[in-house]
This record gives sequence, C-alpha cells and structure tokens, in this order.
Amino acid sequence: MRRIARLVLLAAVGIVPAIASAQPSEPTEPTGSADTERNTSVGGGGTGAIDEAHVKELVDKELAKILNDRAARDAAERAAREDQALASTPSSPSDLTGSSGFMDTRLAFTLTNENVLVQPGQTIPSVPGWRFGTPNSLGVLFFDNYDTRYSGFETMSHAVMYRDFHKGHFDAETAFVLRINELSQNNISLSDDGSYIVLSDWKDPDHVDPTRVSLTVFPVSADRFRLGYSYRLSWGGDPEYAQSGSATPGAKLQYDTTNGYAFIGAKSAVILDERTAEDKSAMAVLAGAGFDPTPMVRLEANGGYFDRGYNELVDVDDQKVRLFGGSAQIAIHDGMPVQSSLDYKLYRYNNERVSGLFDPVKYPGGISWLAMSEFTVMGQTLKDPEKTGATDIQMGMAGDVNVRVMIDRWRLRFDASYRDLAFILHSTPSLPTFEDFPSDYKTSPDLFAAVGLDRNWNDFLTLGAVAGIEKPATLTSPDGIPGGMTGVGGTSTAVIRNDNVNTIITILPAGKDAVPQLAIKGTAKLTFGRIYSALLEVFYSYDGNQTTYQRVGCTSQEACPTAPFQYVFGQFNQLGVNATLQARF
Repeated sequence: MRRIARLVLLAAVGIVPAIASAQPSEPTEPTGSADTERNTSVGGGGTGAIDEAHVKELVDKELAKILNDRAARDAAERAAREDQALASTPSSPSDLTGSSGFMDTRLAFTLTNENVLVQPGQTIPSVPGWRFGTPNSLGVLFFDNYDTRYSGFETMSHAVMYRDFHKGHFDAETAFVLRINELSQNNISLSDDGSYIVLSDWKDPDHVDPTRVSLTVFPVSADRFRLGYSYRLSWGGDPEYAQSGSATPGAKLQYDTTNGYAFIGAKSAVILDERTAEDKSAMAVLAGAGFDPTPMVRLEANGGYFDRGYNELVDVDDQKVRLFGGSAQIAIHDGMPVQSSLDYKLYRYNNERVSGLFDPVKYPGGISWLAMSEFTVMGQTLKDPEKTGATDIQMGMAGDVNVRVMIDRWRLRFDASYRDLAFILHSTPSLPTFEDFPSDYKTSPDLFAAVGLDRNWNDFLTLGAVAGIEKPATLTSPDGIPGGMTGVGGTSTAVIRNDNVNTIITILPAGKDAVPQLAIKGTAKLTFGRIYSALLEVFYSYDGNQTTYQRVGCTSQEACPTAPFQYVFGQFNQLGVNATLQARF
C-alpha cells in the first residue's frame, strides 16, 4: 500500500508543476504552512506518512481550475465570433420601436384687443384692452374652429411616451399622453389626452392591406372616442359624465377593411347616488360602421346608449337619466380625403408619423373637393315638468353641411349647421337642469352659416376672408330664467351659445327677442421655416344680443348701492385685432 501511495504522490508532484507553468500564478502561500511542509518532505524524499486524501484534493482542485479556465476562454472566443458575424451582416429592425418626447407643441405670442370700441367693464366678458395674451371668448367668432376644441391661440404641449411592438401579423401600440395647457407663471394645468393601448391583428404583416381587427383601450380618458363626425356636432365624450368628477375609461373593438369599418365599444364612470351617498358605476355602449360603396362616396353611422346615473331632482331621484341616439353622415369627394377632427386622433410619437403633423397646406394643383353632411337625433329621460314623480323623453336634433374646395392655390370653405336647444344642452342636461322644458317655455334652435376664401402665394403668404351669420339658440320664459337673475319682471329670454367646449348664456332685457349676429374677418398669414407662422386677424361683428348687468337708474354703484340690478343692452359693434407669432411642432 505504501508503494502505491508513493507512486500516486510522485504523479501528483509531476502534474502540479506542469499545471503551474501553464496557468497564471496564484498568490504565494504563507511560509511554514502545513501544505508546504508536506510537499517539502515529499520532494526531499522524507519518510513521513503521505495523506492520500489531501493529495487527491490538490489534484481535483487543479483539474477543476483548468476546466473552468478553458470553458471561459471558449465562451469568450464564441462571443467574439458572433459579434464579428453580426457586424458583417445588415442590421434588422427591432420588434419594439417608438420614442418619447414632446409633440403637438404650440407656442403662441399674441397681441390682442377683442374690441377696440369699448372700455373694460362695458361687455360680458369684459375686454381688458390692448395686451399680450390669449384672447377671451369675444376674440373667437362663432365660425372659428368649427372642427376642434381649441381656439388656436393656446400655448400648450403634449408629453408623449410611445412604443410599437410589431411581429408578423401582430402589432401592439401604446402611448401615455399628458396634455400641458393653461400655462401661467406659477401654475400648469395637466390632464390626460387619450392615453391608450392598441392590440391589432393585421391581415398583411406589412400593413399595405388595411384589413385588421384591433382592440383599443383608454385607461384614463376615452374623450377621443366620440359619436358624431364634425367636432361642433360631436357627442358621447367626457362631458356626458362631467358631474361624476372621475376618470372615464373606455374600450373599442374595431374591424377595418379596404373600403369599410365597424366598431363596438364601452365607457364607464363612477357617479354619486344622492339617495344613498354611495358611488355607483354608470356604463355606456357605443357602436358604428362606415362603408365606401364607390371611391367617391362614404356612408357612415354610429350611435350609443349612456347611463348617466340617477336624476338629482327629489321626486324622480329613483329614475335614471338615460341618453341615447344616433348619427349618420354621407360624404362625397374627389381628390380630397374624407376628413375628421384632429381631436379624435390618437397620438403616436415616431418620426414617420409626427413629421407631417403641422406641415403647411400642400397645393397639388388642379381641382379637388369634399362635401359632407351629417344628422343626429337623440333622446334623454328627464323629469316631466307637468307631472310629479314622472319622467319623459326630451328629444334633440342637430345637422350640418360642410364643403371644401381647392382650385390650384385657392381654397373655398362653407359650413352650415342646425342645433336645437335640447342638443346644445344635452350634457348639462337641459334647463332647468334634469328637467324637460316646461310647456310655457319657448325655445329656438341655433342656425349658423359661414363662407371663407383664401389664396396662397409660394407657400409663404396666405390672404383670406370669412363671413358668417348666426341666429343663436334661445330659451324664453314668462317667469325668469332658471338659475339667472332677471331683474325687473316680465318675459325673459336667454341667448345660449356653445363654442365646442363651454356653454355661454346671455340674458336679454325683459321683453326683448334675440336677433342674428353678423361677422366678417380678414386674415393674413406668413408661413416660414416649416413650423413658424405670423398671423394677423382683423374682425368686425354686429351682435344685437350683447348685454350688461347694472343697477336700475344708476350711473355708478356709489350713487345708488341699494337699487336693483337689471340687464340692459350693451355695445353691439365689435372691432377686434389678433396678431400672433406662433411655432407649432
């Protein structure tokens, strides 16, 4: 046995120096260690007993080190070969694309005076005079911004984080969209502007064929998922649940083909039940479809049902307010695509899709045109003013005609619309709120028409003019306007306007009727550097419905502080100026 042990030891002693010469040196063991003494005694031919287990441990340790080093070296060489092969072949696009940053940014510096003919306090709202800033509602005429919620004078932006995953027939998009608006020196207003996730199954993985099935979800606000077509006539957005004070998420399932589409979707809100002081959910269902029977014609229809929670009036607080209706549109076009409001579109942040967002108008030459007409009818269950504890259905209607024509560098536009008072007030709802119009109330619809023409030179200078007439909607009551101060008795008439976002009410002097408003505007616009523009607007309006609110028989409040207030006619003539330097990118 001792002879065998010596042979193993001699073999180990022969292997260890060979290993040591082939590998990086290890830190020197402290002198006088047990291992050193054992090796020295062996090498010197000592007669001490050999620990066979210790020798085996040394051999295994050195062999393991050799194998580990060899594996590391092989892995490094393999990685180097793969990097070299990848560098020598064209790089393929990643499945995940997209970027993040600011987009739809509008910086506007405006010199404005909504009416140079009046002094502060002589109109409602008051005109402060010449200043730098955003014009108030008097500086935006009734025919402006027909298809958007914005006036165009805002300084605002959108912070967008966008990603697109594409693999084969499957595509997934998502964007977090934060709107930054109503900027001031000390405050910034932030809101969600349609953050979304879209999952799509495309028939063509290259998206040349538009056929696909898609699911779009809005985790915060589904306001961009609306019914109707022109923004002025749209409905079914967040205002339907404004009283809830909560987010209004939603989802839409849509099928698209080459010449048509169809969708169905839903929204929800949380509304306080006044009877139990408990929050309850309220749901909405929306659906629609569109079809192109010929390349020049598109037919579309959509509609929805909205549970808006329980009525707030005591005798019908066990009855729900239900809004339902439908919209239909026909469009005929040649050389010009069927248009929709930018306020319906989803934000995508990548170079291909963002680069043309605010490009100047392109003038391809020749004649192109588009004509669209839509009609909406809706109903809403409100308190019956003639019966205690009962409800009835208040019907509302709206419709419009829009024409766009381009002839070389000339552009012509025409807009006309009809909106009855029930449609204008359907989100409030009604007046008195949550109650149908009493039988002794008289209402009249909003009628509007405008025509505009402009001419462009060398993609630099555009001169134009717009003229329009509007007969505003009215509500006439023999006993005063609900919620308003009518002053000295008699029949009162309220003039009710809506600018796509806000409802503006002007009360006329007792016994007076509303008259049409006439307006004309001239514009001059310089476009340069692709994103920059300088715009000058000079406009005149004659509105015989302008009133002020003052004390009866007084020239100043100090002269008769106890005298009652009344509405009196104000300045009918308006001459305003907006001069704006703007960057949009």
